Amino acid sequence: MNPQPTSHTQANRTIDNNWVNDAYPNLIKDEEALEKKSLAKMLDIILFSARYWRSKDALWSWGLTILVLALATVNVKLGVALVDWSGNFWESVKNKDIEGFSSGLILFTKLAFASILVGIYRIFFSQMLQIRWRTWLTSEFTQRYLGNNRFYHLEKDRRQDNPDQRIANDLDNFTNLAIGLFFGFYLSALSVYEFSLVMFKLSGNLEFSFAGHDFNIPAYMFWAVLLYTLVGSTVIHFIGRRLVKLNFLSERYNADFRYHIIRAREYAEGISFLGGSEHHESHARRLFNIIRSNWRSRMWRTKHLGFASSVYAQLGIIFPVLVAAPRYFKGALEFGGVMQVIRTFGELQTALSWFIDNYSAITELRASATRIFNLEKAMARVDDFSAQSELTVTPNNVGGVSLAHVSLGRPQFDGEGQFHTETQVENMDWQILKGERWLVTGASGSGKSTILRAIAKLWPYGHGHIDVPKKAKVQFLPQRPYFPVATLREALAYPSAGDAYKEAAYETVLDMAQLSHLRHRLHESNNWGQILSGGEQQRLAFARIFLKRPDYLFLDEATSALDLDNEKALYDTLIQHLPYLTLISVSHHSQLKNYHKQHLHLSANVLGGFKAQIQPL
Repeated sequence: MNPQPTSHTQANRTIDNNWVNDAYPNLIKDEEALEKKSLAKMLDIILFSARYWRSKDALWSWGLTILVLALATVNVKLGVALVDWSGNFWESVKNKDIEGFSSGLILFTKLAFASILVGIYRIFFSQMLQIRWRTWLTSEFTQRYLGNNRFYHLEKDRRQDNPDQRIANDLDNFTNLAIGLFFGFYLSALSVYEFSLVMFKLSGNLEFSFAGHDFNIPAYMFWAVLLYTLVGSTVIHFIGRRLVKLNFLSERYNADFRYHIIRAREYAEGISFLGGSEHHESHARRLFNIIRSNWRSRMWRTKHLGFASSVYAQLGIIFPVLVAAPRYFKGALEFGGVMQVIRTFGELQTALSWFIDNYSAITELRASATRIFNLEKAMARVDDFSAQSELTVTPNNVGGVSLAHVSLGRPQFDGEGQFHTETQVENMDWQILKGERWLVTGASGSGKSTILRAIAKLWPYGHGHIDVPKKAKVQFLPQRPYFPVATLREALAYPSAGDAYKEAAYETVLDMAQLSHLRHRLHESNNWGQILSGGEQQRLAFARIFLKRPDYLFLDEATSALDLDNEKALYDTLIQHLPYLTLISVSHHSQLKNYHKQHLHLSANVLGGFKAQIQPL
């Protein structure tokens, strides 16, 4: 599944439909297939997440798990004790036994207090386990997402929608629901076992005649409870199962809507200048209409589910009395025994109704698990592309940068499941010696930026070999520089710490970049990528270059937002400040020829793609 460009051709690749669905959600045509696969994906992500119990935090994870399970067991045993208590207590009430009544109240107080205390600490320690598990998972996913530039490839190739939401929200939902459902299921399963034994003792046999035949049903109350719960669970499952897909789609639709609003904030000026606010608002309405349509579907489905659940719950109030009535009126069961049946029935119904009561939580868990699983798979595929790439970038002690027989391609994906790379730059040989200054030109889309990405080891789509200097300081500056939301001092030093340089150094480089008016704002925290103009951002990026003094500098249209005078002033300062700098500039500006001695031009190839040619300036 490794896309590699071949000479004069396109290397077509057929990929499986799972990759299509996971990586390109807009190409999903059969949403029902998503629902069918979600359970398997949930199990996969649970197995992946369970690695936490084999991590360095295993002592805590196993200790807390065992502790919560032990507390849950004590909770059930106390519940059984309360059932026994209820029989004796109500018998004392019926017999007007004041002594038995008083001792029953004292025993109830003890049992109730113990049950409350155990229940509270069971929840407390399960929450402790949850936050430790979420911390480990968040660390794992954050390291994988941000490590080896995976986030760059995911965003560049649009292999996954809204990864930020999956890491921030879905991991939280997943750990919260998984912990709650796991311990809840254990509590319910143990309750079914313990209270079934009690119900068996209370049930006795139901004897009756019908159509001239005698019938004897042993432990009939237990079977009545089981039948009642199974029928109710089955009905509610068929009513509520569509919520799985609707919840999954709801997460995606809301994330898309939020991202659209964020884009309006990020590109507020550009949208305003183009008069695009009405278009942006119209598209926002369309996105919200999808959310509203999904909400209505969920609303109707939830209404049907709520109706069925309510009928089931209301019938459960009178059902145990009806079941116990035959034995009571025959004198085989005392009044206290009836109260025990009612309480035991309630406990059993609650335990057996675990699936019904947690159906919504299960659908949410499946939706979150699917989104997390898809992100994990997408990151794994990024690793597969990088591992299988025939384009190698090797740091060594060469005296410069060397490209040998390098061909680069653009990944293309059509809606029919075909993946291929379109040849962009073909069979390129390029030697950049230390101290040289190269100007790279070519038509838009010819692959100038792609060459820089390949040198930076950001582009696996190709073949050939690239040597880069091992110990030299190399810096890349794209057309749109990045500045973190931080103090101006920290933004300049990024990715180093803000205190990595002296105060005077920051002031000096701001002066060199003609940004003296920002000196008094060095300690101000702000979103500099938003409040500064495009030209100011590019000059601030040059101030960062002056601060860090790289040995090799790759500029990709880094002065596109500057006027000729500002561009000339920055390059004059750059050459004067770093005379031994190895400089590679990608630009269309003709005046930059004065600052470079070598010229690489990418021209169209007759057979397709572009070829690199060294030309005089």
